[in-house]
Order: sequence, then structure tokens, then C-alpha cells
Amino acid sequence: MAKPRKRKKSGKGSILTFLFLIVPAALVVLPTTMIFCLGLIPTMVALAVDRDPEKSAAITVGGVNFCGCMPFAIDLWKTGHNVAAAMAKLADPMTWLVMYGAAGAGWLLYFTIPPLVASAEVARSEKRIDALKKKRVGLIQEWGPDVSNDDDGDFGQKPEEESPG
Repeated sequence: MAKPRKRKKSGKGSILTFLFLIVPAALVVLPTTMIFCLGLIPTMVALAVDRDPEKSAAITVGGVNFCGCMPFAIDLWKTGHNVAAAMAKLADPMTWLVMYGAAGAGWLLYFTIPPLVASAEVARSEKRIDALKKKRVGLIQEWGPDVSNDDDGDFGQKPEEESPG
């Protein structure tokens, strides 16, 4: 009996959801939408250029970039949630510096943390190898050279003699 094939989901459902739910909600909170749409452009770029299926660059840059946009959205909510206030925020160069500077910090984290973790793992592995080598020397001293590893990787075992026949 053949298994039924899974139908590939088309993108029409997600586009319709976007159009009918997200767009009206964005229009209701238009000043906040303006701040986030313009402030999160580096996140959209990271999403577009990230080839990793897990999108780790977009997640890293997006999280920090969102944090850089949030103070201006909160200030907008406190001072009057209108388009004029949003435009005043977007006219201030400090707003752009903070939002895009946060995105730059996200890229910095994305490019520096993985090599630091990798080098720490390499150092930890090398330390473990050294400890195992010292333990091996101690075992050889205690039990003799028969427990040592030969170059061919048979760990001191004698090859079995072939029986004729």
C-alpha cells in the first residue's frame, strides 16, 4: 500500500494571513509601525543575506536591532502615539544611530562569538588530550608497554595468526 504524499503548502495562505491580519493591525498602530519598519531594515537585510537554514545571523542581528528600536517606540507611546511624533523621532539622527548601531552590535556578536566559542572548545579538547596522554604514560609505567597503543591503532593487541587452509 502506497503512503499518501504530503501536499506541498503554497505560500498563498501566508500571504493572505499577512494581508488580512498584519496589515490592518500595522495601520492601527501606524506610528509604531513606521519606527519598526525603518529601524529594522538591517534585520531584513540580515534575513535576506543569511544562507544558514536556522537564520542565526537574522536572529542575532534582529534581536539586538529590535532592542535598539524599542526605546523609541516606548517613548512614542508615552509622548503621544501619532504620526507627527514618529516623524519627529525619525528626523533625529540619534534615533538612527542607536537603531542601526544596535544592528551593528548584533553583527559584531554574530561574527565574534562563534570563533571565541570554537577556540574555547579547541583549548578544552587539547587540555583533555594532554590529561589522557599523562594518564596513558602512568598506565604504561604501571602495567608495562603491552598496554600502549601501537602506531597501527590495534592498542597493543597481537595480530592473530592465519591458519592454513
